Amino acid sequence: MGITVLILKFYPVYQPGIVFGFRWAMRIRNKLIVLVCIIVSWFATCDLPTQPGPMPKKIIDTKFEPGLNVFGVLRADDIPGSSFIHVEKAVTTEEMYEGVDIFITDAWIQLTDSLTGFESVFISSPDTTEEGYYFNNGFNPQPGHHYLLEILSGDFPALRGETTIPVKPALVPQSLSATDKTVQFELQLTSDTYQYNIYLFFDEYYLEKQISNESEGVRCIRFDFSNGTEQPTGLRIIGYDRNLAVYLNSSPSFIPQTFHEIVNTVENGYGCFGSLAVTEIPL
Repeated sequence: MGITVLILKFYPVYQPGIVFGFRWAMRIRNKLIVLVCIIVSWFATCDLPTQPGPMPKKIIDTKFEPGLNVFGVLRADDIPGSSFIHVEKAVTTEEMYEGVDIFITDAWIQLTDSLTGFESVFISSPDTTEEGYYFNNGFNPQPGHHYLLEILSGDFPALRGETTIPVKPALVPQSLSATDKTVQFELQLTSDTYQYNIYLFFDEYYLEKQISNESEGVRCIRFDFSNGTEQPTGLRIIGYDRNLAVYLNSSPSFIPQTFHEIVNTVENGYGCFGSLAVTEIPL
């Protein structure tokens, strides 16, 4: 986009004794200079749809490699069977627009608890609205346990991943306090949890806070709801492992001519395999 620069010439009043007029002219001059700079900066940063976005810092060979595309989440929420693995066929942009069938329904999926050696097999859902989803109705992952994922399907490379279930989020004892306008508590942070999402539920709505984390410690959390008339009914705190935290905070948008670094937490394939832990606290 072309940039039009407006050049202004200023003629301050230099008459003897007219100090006010001089100061007034200088104030106008300074304001106009700032305004012109803002306008020029705005035009300079305006991108047309045909202009390229952020580019990689080095040339990357992006030859497409066929493989499985997965999104798997192990949920330590005390609900057996809530964990899932979703499996698709990775496709090129041309295949995506051609509408090829991407869902994989005949994969062999196994999870191994590296601490106990116990193996769990996930089965494809028979529900047509859950095409490509795999479940194990009796599987209940344990916080602190390390799980290995293996997926086999046809001629695709064997996809592998791993995750360690975060410790369940916990409050510092005796730190929870609630009034008719606020809820406040101290959250115990753990080094295996890279992100916390905290929800304060009401009958008709909820409030949310998100915290990034890289170490152990304590964080004070406060919710203010003085503008509402409802009282909160409960807290839900979700702790994410590193894999899910990185994946969920990556950009999902597809912008032509714009470079997006591939976020991948699995081997021999594409996508994310991670875990989370959930704590529910009634109020």
